Amino acid sequence: MFDPISFLIGGVICAMAVCEIVYYAYLTWTIVVNWFQDYEHLATQPNNVAATIKTKLDSGEHAVVQGIFNKKTADAVETRTVKYDQIDSNIGDAHRGSEVVIWQ
Repeated sequence: MFDPISFLIGGVICAMAVCEIVYYAYLTWTIVVNWFQDYEHLATQPNNVAATIKTKLDSGEHAVVQGIFNKKTADAVETRTVKYDQIDSNIGDAHRGSEVVIWQ
């Protein structure tokens, strides 16, 4: 059986091929939180979890995959990939030590 983080990463990898890609030169905490608030109705369902995954794209660009994922199936419910040049310190701190952050 997979641990929850591996399960989410697998779901993200599948979702990256079909999710919206946006770009912010400077990705801020407010941008991330506002997107989650827009999808609060999905994020608060019992089987769902909100998460961000800091990654590097094949192109070498830095990105955060942000999404709502079903914990039981690891399916992506709603996702987007955010390419960025810089992230603010709050996002950097949240991801320090882990590429996956669960938002509650």
